Amino acid sequence: MEARIVKGMGGTYYAYTDQIVEVIPTGKIRKSKLLIGDRVEIQKDAYSSKYIVCNILPRKNELVRPKVANIDQLMIVIAALPQPDFYLVDKLIITCQISHIDPILIVNKTDLAIQQEIAKVYGKILPIYYVSAKDGSGLEKVKECMKHKVTAFAGQSAVGKSTLISALFQMSLDTGSLSKKVERGKHTTRHTELFHVGEDIWVMDTPGFSLYELNQIPSQELQNYYPEFASYKQSCKFSNCVHTTQNANVCGVVQAVQEGKIDMGRYQRYVTMFHAMQQKEQQF
Repeated sequence: MEARIVKGMGGTYYAYTDQIVEVIPTGKIRKSKLLIGDRVEIQKDAYSSKYIVCNILPRKNELVRPKVANIDQLMIVIAALPQPDFYLVDKLIITCQISHIDPILIVNKTDLAIQQEIAKVYGKILPIYYVSAKDGSGLEKVKECMKHKVTAFAGQSAVGKSTLISALFQMSLDTGSLSKKVERGKHTTRHTELFHVGEDIWVMDTPGFSLYELNQIPSQELQNYYPEFASYKQSCKFSNCVHTTQNANVCGVVQAVQEGKIDMGRYQRYVTMFHAMQQKEQQF
C-alpha cells in the first residue's frame, strides 16, 4: 500500500497511511535515500509490527537543504516585527521557482501602509495573504489554499511560524495540541517532520529554509527568476547583459529601475545576490 514518509530520527523512519507506522527500508532502498515527504509503497513485515519500504514513488521535487521531497507550496511568513528580511524572501521565491514549488507570502499583522508597500513590490509575483494569528482574521483563506497539498512554512526566527500554524489548526505538531510546541519559545523546530492535519492537508515543519543558501543555478541565470525584468531585457544593448551595470544607456532593466518601473529595493537585492553567487563561483 502507499504511504508518506513523515519522520526520520536516528536512522528510524516513520510513514503515514491511516496511522503512523515504523518502516524499514530494505534491499536497494537504503535509509540514506529516504526523504521526508517521500511517497512510498510499503508492505507488512511478517516478523514484526513494522512495515517494509518496497519502492519510492517518483518525486515532484527534491531539496538538499532541508532534505525533503514533494513539497507543493511554501508559505513565506513575514511580520512587522522582526523587521522583514526581504533578501531572504527573494531567495526563497527563487528556490521555489527552481524546484517547482508554489510560493505564497503570508503577512502577519501589519498596518495598512506596510501592506500597500508589500503589495506594490510582490503583488504581481506571488499570492499574498494578510492575516492575524492573534484574532484569526484571514486564516480561513490560508487554510483553504492548503487543502490537498503539502505545505512548508519558512521565514525568519521569531516571525511567528509556529504561532500561525497553531492558529490555523489548534493542534500540536507533536501531540495534537500545538500550544505545547509554541510555548517552548524560539527555535523550537529541531528536525523536519510532516504532519497530516485533516482535509488532506499536510504541513511540513522544518528548520532548514531560514538558513537556505542559493547555489542551485549559475549567477548568470539569476535574472531569469525575476519576472519583472522580462519586458525590459530586450532594451539591453548587449545580449549577455546581467543587469548589474549603473549605465541605463546600455541596460533596459537599469533604466526601468531608474524610472520607477521596477522596485529599487528588490533590484538592489538582486545585485547583491548576483555578486554573492559570483564570488562563490570564483572560489571553486
